Parts: sequence; C-alpha cells; structure tokens
Amino acid sequence: MRISVFTTAVAFLAFAVMHSITVSRAFKRRLAGIVGETFMRAYYRLAFTVFSAVITAVAAYIIYIQPDVTYWHPPLYISLPARIIQLCGVLLLVFAFHPFDPGYFSGIRQARDYIGTGKTGGDIEGMKGGVLVTSGVYGLVRHPMYLGGILIFLFEPELTENSLVLRLLAAAYFIWGGYIEERRFIEDFGDAYREYMKKVSKFNLIKGIMTKVRV
Repeated sequence: MRISVFTTAVAFLAFAVMHSITVSRAFKRRLAGIVGETFMRAYYRLAFTVFSAVITAVAAYIIYIQPDVTYWHPPLYISLPARIIQLCGVLLLVFAFHPFDPGYFSGIRQARDYIGTGKTGGDIEGMKGGVLVTSGVYGLVRHPMYLGGILIFLFEPELTENSLVLRLLAAAYFIWGGYIEERRFIEDFGDAYREYMKKVSKFNLIKGIMTKVRV
C-alpha cells in the first residue's frame, strides 16, 4: 500500500472516530460530570460545531496534499451525469437542514442566551423540543444528510487511488451513522419512529419519490 493511501485512510478514520465519540451520549454524560450540566447546555453544542469544523478541515487538508495516482479520467458523457447526481446530494443536504433552526443547530443561540440571561434550558446540549421530522425531504428518505454525503463521495467521476479508498470509507461511515442514528431515534421517539421506519425508506430516494407520486 502506498503511504499516501495509508495516510488518507488514517486521516479519515481519525476524523470519523473523533466525530463519533464527541456526538455520543455516553461522552456527553461523562463530560457533563466534569464541567457541569450548565456549561454543557450553554456551550457544548457550539464547541462541538467548532471542533467538528476544525477536524473536518484538518482531515480534508491532509488528504488533499497527498500525492495521488489517477486511474481513470472519464469522458463528459459519464462525468456530467455523475456531477448531476453529486448536485442532487448537495441539494439533499440543503433541504435536510431546512427544518432546523441554524442558531440552535450550531449552538450559537444557546451560548448567546446564557451570556445574556444566565439561564439554560433543554437537554444536555441545550437543544429544546425534540420533534420527529417526517415532512419535506424526510418524507422521501429517513437519512437525507447521510444519503447526500454518500452521493457526493460515491459519484465523484475522477477515479484516483486515494479517492477510491476515501469514497469507500465515507460511504461505510455514512451507512453506519444512519444505523446509529436510528437506534437513538427509537430511544427518543419509540413507536412513532418505528411507524415512520415502516413508511419511509432508509436511503432509497427513488422509492420515496415514487411513493409520493403514486399517492
């Protein structure tokens, strides 16, 4: 194995491990025991957002600077449809974020409210009113964010040695992320989420669109 391929794999796996640990409830509970629940509700979500952005940027930079070998540069009639599918992945990500308040999602509002009022609320991250979202793009697939990531990585038309490793690892990580997320949602929403699982596919966007069209 070339050192660049190994470095690419290690950089992505290091990102995946750090992200998975910091998003886990077990980690949040242990950290709350150290820094206190008030700090967690006020600042954890913002700290997590900044940390995620940093480790993503570092991993991306390390992967980007690795020497690479191009296996295949596809012609336009192949690369253009692949780019269109990638664009669909980007749109999925955009629409998947639409139902959520950017301030709460990033943690900025929790920190701002605590600084302004000295009060906190919500769960351990300061998130309030957990609601099961089943409308919009979530009515087509259960995990549009993860599916968007899969489409962006898998349909990169330029086939290189490093990108082949990266896209396989990324796709596996997004699929695993969907599985973990469903366990958490079943714990949070119980039978409501189980019913949602029966009606909406995990990743099959075409099936979701066809179901909506038939209805």
